[in-house]
Amino acid sequence: MVDSSVAGLRLGQKVTSLQGRDRGRTYLITGFLNEYYVLVADGVNRTAQHPKKKNRRHLSVSPFVDEEIEAKLREGGRVTDEEIASAIRRWEEKAEEGEISLG
Repeated sequence: MVDSSVAGLRLGQKVTSLQGRDRGRTYLITGFLNEYYVLVADGVNRTAQHPKKKNRRHLSVSPFVDEEIEAKLREGGRVTDEEIASAIRRWEEKAEEGEISLG
């Protein structure tokens, strides 16, 4: 793995796919391969053990970061699929309730 932040991206940060068959799908960043590629997982279709390799240019980056997940990943710990899926669900529920603005 490369540094724990690349070009302003952080571990545990919420991103949305802009390109590919997974267009529109929400993920969390779980790792960095190099300055161009990140590893993302959603805890359902893409698990923490089998994250998807994504070009960072093909992602819409949200300012939201799950700090608990970020801390675990930074310390070299493992994150469960349920933790990832739960974090994504929390953000989606808050967006539906109008508590946060994603634009």
